[in-house]
Amino acid sequence: FEESVHVVPIPMRSEYSDRIRNRLWNNAVEIHENAARNALEFAAENWDWRTVYHEEDMYICCITGELIHPAHYQSRSQPLPILGGSD
Repeated sequence: FEESVHVVPIPMRSEYSDRIRNRLWNNAVEIHENAARNALEFAAENWDWRTVYHEEDMYICCITGELIHPAHYQSRSQPLPILGGSD
């Protein structure tokens, strides 16, 4: 345990510029979209936190480098390639 600490003030949300605020917080539409995506992905994992896919089990978008959950391929009835991942 460190006895001395350095206190750094954190600005109130109203003190951030619109540009920074929009990058830090989601609006209601984004929150709804994220919740729907999370529900689809967790349903594909049988609603069991012990069977969730890990990063090494995800697909990688060749354009953005973003990780893509396999459920998004399954939901379009596309055949899934074999993944090499964790057991």
